Amino acid sequence: MKQGTLVRTQNVIAADKCIEYLLTRPKLEMVGLGLLYGRPGLGKTTYASRIAFSQGYLYLRLEATTTPKAFASKLLLALYKRFGMGEYIPYGTANDLFMMCITLLEIIVVDEIDYAFRHPQLLGAIRDIVDVTTSIVILIGMQNAKDKLNQINEYYFDRCNFFYEFQDLPKRDIAQLCSEIMEIKFHPDIVEYVHFHSCGNVRKAMKLIRTVEEIGRYKNLEVVSQADLDD
Repeated sequence: MKQGTLVRTQNVIAADKCIEYLLTRPKLEMVGLGLLYGRPGLGKTTYASRIAFSQGYLYLRLEATTTPKAFASKLLLALYKRFGMGEYIPYGTANDLFMMCITLLEIIVVDEIDYAFRHPQLLGAIRDIVDVTTSIVILIGMQNAKDKLNQINEYYFDRCNFFYEFQDLPKRDIAQLCSEIMEIKFHPDIVEYVHFHSCGNVRKAMKLIRTVEEIGRYKNLEVVSQADLDD
């Protein structure tokens, strides 16, 4: 199974449109804030990390213990590495560190934004990035992230200029996934098998595809079919 491939499913295409929309927005009139959200297993983190790596964006993953100062330190460390400035991070308050970041910011992907909902200061620090710069911040959250953000801070919610909810993969996307990442030939009924048993969940689909490949190789099959899985 090929690794590291970002298959252009409907979710990936829509998420790319989010970034493109924010890149081409009238920067003096609109802030560069967008939210991608959805149920677990639909490929949000995979998209976020791989698009950041391939395009040179900053990727930061929040944790339950992330504080505003920890976020500023992590962001500044990422920026230093990004611009080849070494790994020395100046000491100071959260605000001091944050202000050092401002001049270096470009496009940032912040995963697990739900953790910031518990910390108004952390959420505010992320908002300040788009308020005082022309940077783009893509927030990645769970399925109720959009509603939670609206409940917590309507003003913050209104500043988001793009929302997209990741969806279950339709059969055509499962077929594309199989075609682009499987390294052995497969019968079309494998697509039916993966789609039915994964229910459109990317994480489940990847596990099924891996299993199909292992069975195909174990049996030395030129083309693996659903019948081969039942033996």
